[in-house]
Amino acid sequence: MTLPFLKEVALDLVSRFGDDLKDLALIFNNKRPELYFKQYLAEILQKPIWSPSFFTIQDFFKAGSPLLEADKISQIVCLHECYVQLLTEQQQEPLNIDRFFPIAETILSDFAQLDYDLVDPGAIYQEIHDLAEIEKQFQFLTAEQVTFLESFWKSFHQYGQLQLREKFIQLWKIMPRLYVDFTRSLHEQGWTTLAGIYRSMATDLTTGSSLTASFKQLIFIGFNAINNAEGTLFNYWQEQGKALFYFDADAYYVEDNLQEAGYFIRKNRNRWQLKNALGPFPDHLKSKTNAINLVEASGFTAQAKVLHSLLPQVPTEKSIAILLADESLLIPTLQSIPEQLTSNITMGFPLSQSPLFGFIDLWLKTQTNYHETKSDTIAYQAIESYVSHPLVMLPLSEKEQLLQDIQEHHYVQVPNLALQKYTHVASFFKKQDEPLLLIRALEELLRRIFNHRKESKQLTLIEASLLTSTLQELNHLFDSIQQHRSLQQADIRFLITLIRRHLFQVNAAIEGDPLKGIQIMGLLESRNLDFEEIYLLGANDGMLPKRSFGNTYIPDAIRRAYGLPVLENQEALSAYLFYRLLQRTKKLHVVYNHLVDDNSTGEVTRFVKQLAFESNFSCSTLKQQQETKSAKQPLPLTIPKTGRVAETLAAYLDQGGLKISATALTNYIQSPLLFFFKHVARIQEPEVLAEDFQVNKIGSIVHQVMQWFYEELKVESAWITAERIKDKRPALPSLCLKALSIVVYHDKDYLKPEKTNSIEKIILQIVEDYAHIILKTDVAACPFELLELENNEDYVVDFPIQVNGEERWVKLQGIIDRIDQREGIVRIVDYKTGSDGLTYMRNTENLFDPKDPKYNKALIQTLFYTFIYEQKSGKQNVEPHLYTVRKLNNEGSFFQSDQQPLRGEKLNALKAVFIEQLRETLQELFNPDIPFQHRPDMILPYHDLYQEFFRAYGFPDTSLES
Repeated sequence: MTLPFLKEVALDLVSRFGDDLKDLALIFNNKRPELYFKQYLAEILQKPIWSPSFFTIQDFFKAGSPLLEADKISQIVCLHECYVQLLTEQQQEPLNIDRFFPIAETILSDFAQLDYDLVDPGAIYQEIHDLAEIEKQFQFLTAEQVTFLESFWKSFHQYGQLQLREKFIQLWKIMPRLYVDFTRSLHEQGWTTLAGIYRSMATDLTTGSSLTASFKQLIFIGFNAINNAEGTLFNYWQEQGKALFYFDADAYYVEDNLQEAGYFIRKNRNRWQLKNALGPFPDHLKSKTNAINLVEASGFTAQAKVLHSLLPQVPTEKSIAILLADESLLIPTLQSIPEQLTSNITMGFPLSQSPLFGFIDLWLKTQTNYHETKSDTIAYQAIESYVSHPLVMLPLSEKEQLLQDIQEHHYVQVPNLALQKYTHVASFFKKQDEPLLLIRALEELLRRIFNHRKESKQLTLIEASLLTSTLQELNHLFDSIQQHRSLQQADIRFLITLIRRHLFQVNAAIEGDPLKGIQIMGLLESRNLDFEEIYLLGANDGMLPKRSFGNTYIPDAIRRAYGLPVLENQEALSAYLFYRLLQRTKKLHVVYNHLVDDNSTGEVTRFVKQLAFESNFSCSTLKQQQETKSAKQPLPLTIPKTGRVAETLAAYLDQGGLKISATALTNYIQSPLLFFFKHVARIQEPEVLAEDFQVNKIGSIVHQVMQWFYEELKVESAWITAERIKDKRPALPSLCLKALSIVVYHDKDYLKPEKTNSIEKIILQIVEDYAHIILKTDVAACPFELLELENNEDYVVDFPIQVNGEERWVKLQGIIDRIDQREGIVRIVDYKTGSDGLTYMRNTENLFDPKDPKYNKALIQTLFYTFIYEQKSGKQNVEPHLYTVRKLNNEGSFFQSDQQPLRGEKLNALKAVFIEQLRETLQELFNPDIPFQHRPDMILPYHDLYQEFFRAYGFPDTSLES
């Protein structure tokens, strides 16, 4: 039986030291193995003992240093101060900390790598400097390095190619001095970096002597990739007889020089002469013939969804782990594990994937917007996001009232003052101007959430852990900013970015039993641990191994020359992590996304293909079968004309009071079901507040402008001349502004010319241009007499139809934009700002057929108005005219068929057809034996209204089925 690696180590230590382990220091590469090791030790000894000391390698090195590790912000501030001083001495203009911050992170990363691998900064930067002097072509520069140079040198773009090269050379010339000044400045404050601790202990082997002297033996367990500082110290301690090394590896890849998985173990053995305390490496992999179960998932989240069918459906004693090669799969994974199974997150729960981060991010974006726009308004989308957020404890009545206020005032940008009566909302959207108060305000919001969730007994373990970790991080950030004056003086937008960057890295520890149930962890955290059954998710080539390297400003050629990590080292580490999974596990499931997209190659990791080619492992492939459904078709809904439906229809007949408008008529022609929803069930489309103005808004504004324009002329005289129109035109801008205020904001005094925003200015210009087009056409038609302008009351007529063999009367109502008379001909003028056309079908038998390609809704509506006016006024030969603004200049206002205008006898003939088909349509509408049904060949955009109708009319749910 193959024992877990840590149990083998525990057995060996007991055989060497018995139960006298108190003077041993057990050092791991992370904290996770400690719990497993203690369990194995307890199983072996079966009695209480004095425990050995446990360390991670980082904690062990820090314990041996007299200096404290500076936090990341303090390091960046210190580096910036040294940088400013250095460039000031050279009489160059330095970057402020806002622009320097992202550059500093990469510089510090490079400095740390030089320290870990004991590379002389002066030598490597001099090498880059000399290479640049010699080549002058910068062939080794990547796009990222050029971007760095452009941001590092503020005036970079001001120079030509020659000067650019000189600036590049100067950059690397100052880096050794910057490194020295930075290190010295930290030491003067009693600080250092973790990498600096490594360098100091490796270059002066007596630095940590007091630490090592306090232990009988240093036990290093499960190390693979070690840097030069570690290798130097490990070799020294081994020669002193002070250290034992336990490597978790297999001879299959260690003894084969072509196997990248054994690269670091071979390096530890050959270069650093480190000996494996367990003796020769076992050869498990060579003899194993296990099947690797490959699962092809159809999509990113589908990789996690397959767990529900792959995992055991009942709790088991087997040790099971879910390893995430792509850690962004954590949330889908948690949602896919069967509820009856216990799971523990080893990798921590990321704040960035929680609803809490959405809440914080919304607040940070709001604060950023305040300072970028210099405005005290909030986009209505931000308020909608806030009130609908699951963590917001806003009373429902307050939420509805707030959204109603926004809708009524059409607040695309909501003034901060409008929120003052909503206490919770106002406190969230309060503008913060001071850096420290910014953090305190966010802390207060988070504490309020914590207390509310706790008092309402809604607080979950994950929420509590995330809130606690976030508050701790904010408090730490507050202390750092308070400590450094340069941060307090920085642009507040930079500090908002700083908060977001810090919180994006917060991971909350989720407490549970790490030794029981299904363990969920990242691949790197699986080192030293063995499980009977493993599910490896996100195992796509390109993700395992990754094809990108960390940010660095040191060219690849120089990194290779000085032995610094390169992409191949990262691939070797990934290979080791994968191969060691196979050493002791009984079953390995490898799940990958086989769909090709921007984030997926569609290929499984090449390590699986290598095994299939070179080893005795076999691979069985399971293709995930995604359930596919055809697009949801409109439900075959039928509404009988009985009960409340019949009562409502009766109100349209005789003296019932309801009237059929032109819009109601064309709605019925398009779809009887559409007529039912809008004019019987009275279910209207909800008004949507849009950031960009809709076409119908522009149309309403144009209608209002033209109404006022001619109303004011008609007060003086109904006789309109070209001169009167031209004299009145200067009033258009004020009329447009007033109309926009009323139509959009429901307040005629809402807008002032000097306070309109860019979108409002564009809309005003469009409306004014449209009005000029209409007036240009009217000038050409002058003189004419204005008979009527839009009137909602007068134009109602009774129209006879037959219902069940009886004569009934339907009230028809026309709301006409304009009625005028020119050269003895009365015209019905209808304004349109959309895409309505003037052509109509040759076969007038199809006038009311919406399937006809030449079906013209606008023609039916204007004929409807014409008929009502003729019936009401007694006048004949009234002409329908359509002012389609976009086509008015080129096509005129006459409807046309075969390029012949609709007028004279042709118009009279069409009017007769219209009346006949109008009567047939209305008789069908009110026929109790013909139910309301949707025409299957028409598009009906109201399917979402079905359930609302059923609730209103009390139909059972089965009514959804015909």
